[in-house]
Amino acid sequence: MANRRMNLSAEGKEILESLTDSLELERPFIVRIALAKGIATHVIMDLNLKYETKNGWTIPDNIIKDQEFLLFKHLIIQNAENNLTDDELHKEMILYIEHGLRVLQKLENNKSSLEDLRLLIL
Repeated sequence: MANRRMNLSAEGKEILESLTDSLELERPFIVRIALAKGIATHVIMDLNLKYETKNGWTIPDNIIKDQEFLLFKHLIIQNAENNLTDDELHKEMILYIEHGLRVLQKLENNKSSLEDLRLLIL
């Protein structure tokens, strides 16, 4: 099992690029961190919420796979409190990624010059 292609918004892409530079990590790893942070903040997702995906970034297949995907899938289903179809699961997954990226950006913007962003994320 693995994720399907998902489209990240243009704003999400900018945040991702900023985090890639500041954390010196690869995009796929930051996407997984953002998904985990989005789920951890446990915001009830509105499946009708839309982000502008024009000029965004397409998250490729298999960024999140095997046991990682299974873990995230069950955490999302638990937060939704009902069964989700595959399409609904991927819609919620991209919403959690978008939300997680914004949480990470807030952490980056609010940190002092002496704080390490990697420690703040934990």
